[in-house]
Amino acid sequence: MVPAGPPGGPGRRAGGGRGLALTAGPERPHRCEQCGKAFAQAGALAKHRRVHTGEKPYRCPVCAKAFALSSGLVLHKRTHTGERPHACPLCGKAFISSSHLALHLRSHTGERKYQCPVCGKLFLQSSHLVRHKAIHTGERPFKCEDCGKLFGRASHLTTHRRVHTGERPFKCLQCEKAFTQKAGLVLHVRLHTGERPYKCDKCGKNFRSSAHLVSHQLLESGERNFKCSTCGKAFKQASSLKQHLKTHEAREPHRCSVCSRAFSRSSYLQLHMRTHSGERPYHCLLCNRTYAKISTFEKHCKKHQQDEERPDARPRPITTRAKALAEKKKQEQKQQHQDDSLEQPHHADPKQQQVERL
Repeated sequence: MVPAGPPGGPGRRAGGGRGLALTAGPERPHRCEQCGKAFAQAGALAKHRRVHTGEKPYRCPVCAKAFALSSGLVLHKRTHTGERPHACPLCGKAFISSSHLALHLRSHTGERKYQCPVCGKLFLQSSHLVRHKAIHTGERPFKCEDCGKLFGRASHLTTHRRVHTGERPFKCLQCEKAFTQKAGLVLHVRLHTGERPYKCDKCGKNFRSSAHLVSHQLLESGERNFKCSTCGKAFKQASSLKQHLKTHEAREPHRCSVCSRAFSRSSYLQLHMRTHSGERPYHCLLCNRTYAKISTFEKHCKKHQQDEERPDARPRPITTRAKALAEKKKQEQKQQHQDDSLEQPHHADPKQQQVERL
């Protein structure tokens, strides 16, 4: 008697996680030895292995760029020919592949289905989410050789390097303005063409960029996704939250010990303290007035200068600040000389003494 096989028929293996994995869905008997990924066809496995070997047998006849798959070469050739067979039905913008068109359509609908599990931020593409997660992990493996600044992505480092080299490879053909990034040039060109390819479905308003459309849609929906961690107040835009956070900052840390008035700078506090001490260190030598602030003193001196420059002004014995200082010094020296003369013993004239003796 033949023993009965396991439930599910003779095609299923009994036990073993690997056997169950092969038959859990469509049959995938061809498994990659390096990463364990399974494929239904041997040809698909052969193509996959190029990911590990780095083999790129399909080469572009124009620029010699190589690709692992023939489909990659087909799409690349369109960058040379200008062919864009996939057009957007909403704005008419064309793309080289259907996947690019699918991503573009989300800019019209505002769909952002890839959400960060840490901060909740939404993204149009999964690759954008992967790059964003590096912000939370703090991983920055790419370092600038000139200034030591670290970056989470190699492309960010490449763009940053242009700060040191001064390179602006993306130039506008209409006004010769240049940009470090292609995205900056694309947005700039729309200023010349007037193109606004991103349209709001609710009000029909058009925008130059998808970011502007998303920001507009948040305002339209009334959602307040940007919340203050200090007081819990929520805002529709990140810029509004940023402005609000400043209200929690200690903007006036320098406080007067006499009246408790606060100032944003220590120099402002020093000027304020003179109102309590009565100190007025700035002295006008022309009219003998004193001032606590140098700005007020300089304003006062300009009035003297304007009076002197008037054609009907009367001549003054002292017309400039330099002359006033010289005159004051001269008076002080004269007074000092007189004081010294009073302190010295008086010596009579010898002839006068002889007359007195007679």
